[in-house]
Parts: sequence; C-alpha cells; structure tokens
Amino acid sequence: MSDSAVTALVVDDEPLVRNLTIRALTREGFCCDSAADGKEAAKLAQSGGYDVVVTDLRMPNQNGHALAVELMELASPPAVVVLTGVTEPRLAKDLISRGIDDIVYKPIDYSVLSMKVRAIADRRARERSLAKEPASQPDATSATPASDAGVNGANDIANDGGAESPITQQDVADDFKSGKVVVPVCDTSLNVYRMSGSDEVDTKALAESIAKNDDLTQEIIGMAKSPFYNESGVPIADLPRAVVQLGQKRVGRLALAATAQAALLSDQPSPLNLGLIWARGVAAGLAIELMIEQGGHEKIADGLVLCAAMQDASRVALARLYPDRYKELIDECLETNQSLRDRERAVFGMDAREIHSLSMDAFGINRAEIDVLVHLHDSDEELAQLPEFMQTRVKLVRLAGIVAQAVIGIWEPWDDIRLPSRGAADELELWSIDSIIEQTRENSDGINFSPTVESQLPVKANATGVLSYCASVSDSFDFLEAIVRSLRADMERCFNPMSAKGDVLVNFLGVRSPEAEKMVKAATDANVVVAIESVDAKFYQSLPQTIALPMSYGAIHATIG
Repeated sequence: MSDSAVTALVVDDEPLVRNLTIRALTREGFCCDSAADGKEAAKLAQSGGYDVVVTDLRMPNQNGHALAVELMELASPPAVVVLTGVTEPRLAKDLISRGIDDIVYKPIDYSVLSMKVRAIADRRARERSLAKEPASQPDATSATPASDAGVNGANDIANDGGAESPITQQDVADDFKSGKVVVPVCDTSLNVYRMSGSDEVDTKALAESIAKNDDLTQEIIGMAKSPFYNESGVPIADLPRAVVQLGQKRVGRLALAATAQAALLSDQPSPLNLGLIWARGVAAGLAIELMIEQGGHEKIADGLVLCAAMQDASRVALARLYPDRYKELIDECLETNQSLRDRERAVFGMDAREIHSLSMDAFGINRAEIDVLVHLHDSDEELAQLPEFMQTRVKLVRLAGIVAQAVIGIWEPWDDIRLPSRGAADELELWSIDSIIEQTRENSDGINFSPTVESQLPVKANATGVLSYCASVSDSFDFLEAIVRSLRADMERCFNPMSAKGDVLVNFLGVRSPEAEKMVKAATDANVVVAIESVDAKFYQSLPQTIALPMSYGAIHATIG
C-alpha cells in the first residue's frame, strides 16, 4: 500500500490550512483534491471515490458534521478525519458513534496528521483486501480471538515453513498482511482507549463503545464490582455505572489490559511466556501514566500508554506465525546465552525497526505510535537524530518497560538487559523512580498477575556463599541490583569491595573510574566482577572479569550465578 497512490479530499474554508494539509498528505503519497466547504466536498465525494476525506468542522454552506454524516451514508464510504479548532463535545460524541475514524484538534501538527491519515488509509485497504478473499479470517474485534481459523492458520504457516526453510523479510511482511496472526488488542478496546483520553467524550458514549463487545462489557462490569475498585460495595447495575466507578481514563487502560490478556492467553500455540509478557505490558502502561504525570509530559503523551503496553506485541505475533522456529531460537539462546533479540535479527534478517513497523501497521496502530515503537532499540547516536519531543517519547516508553520488569521481578534467560543511563530520571524530569515503581506495584494490586507470570524456563542460581554487591554511584533506583537479587538470593550490599571476601559485583555502569583496576587488585580475598556499559569496554579492558551491558539475562547468570 505504501508504494501506491491513494486519494484524499481535503475540505477547509481556510486556504492556509487546506494547503498545509495537502502538502503534508502529498509527502505521504496521497493524490489530493480540495474543497472550500461541505457542499462542494459532497459533490466531489459523490463521483470521486476518495480513500480518505479530511474535513474541517466549522465551514460555510455545509459544515463538517453534516458532510461526515452524508459521507457515512454512501454505499462505499471513505475514511473520515475531522479537524476542529473548538471544543464541540456533543458533535464529537455523535461523530464517533457514527464511525468516523479520527478527530484532530487544532493547532495541527501536520506531520503527525499525515501519518495518522496514512495509517487509516492503509488499514482500510487491508480490510477491503481481506473482504475480497473467499476464506474467512479471524474476527479482530473479538476480545477472545482464539478461533479455530486463527489457530490453524498459525500452525499451517509453521508447518509450511518448517525448521529448515529460510524465512525471508517478504515472507514476514506477507504473513503479517494476510491476517493469519491474532491481533493482541481488539478494535473495540483500541477505540475505548482512545476515547477515554478525550475530554470531549462522556460516560454514555464510552459505555456505548464498550457495549459493542460482550466479553469486554462483562470484564469491565466485573472489575467495577471487585473489592479493589469498589471497596464500599456500591451496587453496579449497568455498564455506565461501571464506567463511573472505575473512572474514564482507567477504563481505557483496563480495556487494553483485559483484551490483551484474552488474546495473549488464548489457546493459540506459542513458545513464549505470554503470561509474563502480558503482565509486563500492563505494568508498563501503569508506569508510564505515572511518569507522564510526574514529569509533566502531558503535551507529548498521546498514545504512549498503548506504546508501553505493546512493546513485545511484534515478538508475540512472530512467535505465533512461526512457533517451531521460535522454539528453536529459544533453545539456541539457552545453549549460547544469546539474547532472543540477537537471534531474531539473525534468523529474520530484520532489525527491531522493521519488525515493529510491519506488525504494528498490520494491527492498525497509528503512525505516531508506530514511530515510537520502531525507535525503542535505537542506539544513543541514532536516537539523537530524532526531534527532541520524539526522543523524550521514546525514552519514556523505554524506561516504562524497564520499570515493568523490575515491578514483576521475573526475567527470562533470553531477555536482553538494557538499563537506563545514569541521570535518565533527571533528563526526563522525574523526581523519583523509586516512587514510580512503588506506585506501579500498588496500582497493580487490582490485577491478578499470579497465575500468569511464573517463568517457563526459570534461571536457578547454583552458587554457594554470599554475593557482595557494591554500587559505585548512587542513582534514584538501582535496576541492576534488582536483577542481581533475582539471580542471587544471598546478595548483600557492600560499601567497601576492597575488604570484601568471596564473590563481589561492583556496578560501574555509566562511570569511567581510573580507580577500578586498583580496587580490583586490592580485593585480594575476593572474586570481583565489574558491571560496565559495552561502550566503556575498551576503557576497562585491563580488568579480569566484566559484565558489559547490554547482554542477556542468561549471560549475566553464567558470570555471577
């Protein structure tokens, strides 16, 4: 779709806005026509067959609301995106209920607008393509997506590919586009999540959207009745009352969590620990909400909760498409102590950017959200090339994922351990990572993780004696200490490694200390390992034992476990 021209009709009575919108859409590959009012646009739409109509709300002759209603009544209606510079709650609610695709408020970021419109057009094209296929596909709007068709489709792909057959980038792209993989979140939950963040949507509209999915409705009512969310036992007679009890913003987050759990924990085969992935996603979503509030990042927060929750969605999709191959990858990771990310790159011939872009586009995720996910594993140098606001968005989602791992406290041997740099909290204007972790744990109490987060392949420490751990520089939260404690229950903090005995781990992450070699030599009664960043490996090359991050959890265990 990205290589073929798609058509858009831009409707606005302001020539400047109209021209800027056309220019932005043209850069995304659209062929654009324009109209100055709704009446002119309606005539063009009758004969134009446009893929997308982008219209202002307030215009002379015929306003954008009336135009959108007329467009929705066409035999083959286009996607509709409404632009507005004023708050119109009733109109917004009505438009959403009629099925328009998005509402964008002025002032407009035209690059973000064009990416959103492109994502909407691509999704519509995929839907039309699938509708023409004779074989039925799994219903992406079901909260319990483990249909026989979906399971058999995944198995057929795995069997056809086989362990020996090479998997090309084109294979992956075609399989994602085919719809043979279950989407981790359903359309209803995505819509509820987006609506819950808008001040223009009231409780009734939100409840009406939730009611489109029976499973989600029962899940929301059940949570509203639970003691955690309803300590006083207030009677919950219907769905609107449940929405009020939970709170509008929380409902969006819980809708994502509930449907993601249903999708991830379905009967579709997967070699991954899907329960752990789900728990991390929920915790990451909780954490980033706290980080946005604490750091004052509300202006750039659009879509970040979804990004944080779906960091591993691409891996889940690949593993369901190729379960046998993923089982082999995991076995190889256990044998070699490589991270699963390194093995994925070797087998699929794609980096994280390409995999995220393919999968999230197939899931219908907005381009602005995809752009965050594709940069999650960029190097510091690559990240520095992005606009400052995008760097901040990516760093917030990264940190939320790391916080989630610390909150859950379970790592798989193939997990790629990448910790935030020193001062990351200050850079993001977060005054306390400790409080974010503590509050994330508290907010997680209403979600039952216990049946789902036991490690499928736990790492068992086989060391004897005590491990002394020394942090050379204090930071708001020591993530490495949490990882080490999960490996060595006998870990004790140490303030002077030179006087310690037995196994000693010193944290020099993000620090270049000329005293490190002297310290190691002075610790004559200790077996000292120094944790460093890989970029500092040359500086510390004289040290006998180092752990250079990033590296896999299994490799860390092999060194200190």
